Amino acid sequence: MLEAFELIKNRIHSLPDVEPLNIYPKSSKICSSINKEELFIVNEFYQAKGFRKIHLEVAKLGKSLQILHCVLFPDPCYELPIFGADLVVNLNNISAAIVDLSPVGKHLPDSLITQMRSLKVPKFTEPGKLPEWGVIFSPYVCFIRPVDFLEEKLFLKLIDQYLSLLLSLLVSVEADEINSLDTMSRLNYQKRYCSNQKLNSKTRAILAKFFSSSWADEYINTILFEC
Repeated sequence: MLEAFELIKNRIHSLPDVEPLNIYPKSSKICSSINKEELFIVNEFYQAKGFRKIHLEVAKLGKSLQILHCVLFPDPCYELPIFGADLVVNLNNISAAIVDLSPVGKHLPDSLITQMRSLKVPKFTEPGKLPEWGVIFSPYVCFIRPVDFLEEKLFLKLIDQYLSLLLSLLVSVEADEINSLDTMSRLNYQKRYCSNQKLNSKTRAILAKFFSSSWADEYINTILFEC
């Protein structure tokens, strides 16, 4: 978990004009407990050239469960995909891992598709089954349960490769006008992405257990998947 966190954070800090986004001061550290089981959540927010909001979250539930969640939401003026990655760690083993560059249009930019096709993605032993709302992901989404240390390392390398592709695309992309049809269309696709992510009942269930249903809804709507 620590290695993945540092990898992603280093990539974030390599973005041009990156700076902290201090829009959720009360959400930087959150904790609650129930039946002697404690939930800790740490959030970091940034913005950078090409990205309206970058969210890096680490959650720890008792001694058994840790979650790493990261989303880079692009500025809709730029034709950039949404980077998303999640790792779920149970008893020091990754039980679920997903990474994707999700489109903000009917498909990913042609130049990115060419590069992603050329990636040598490992054939992981236990691929996961995407939920019905997972239509927001690209054809290149990787959702797996690593079966050993080698597969965990290979997945972390894949996260770094996806981030590398995103950063290389950022160098060449030009910004459209804020009121252009392309910008409005990309914003609508971001809204669709957020709406579908909110259908993840597992996230809401954990948050509601430790806080309340209304608190969970507010956290999901304003922190995790605000658009």
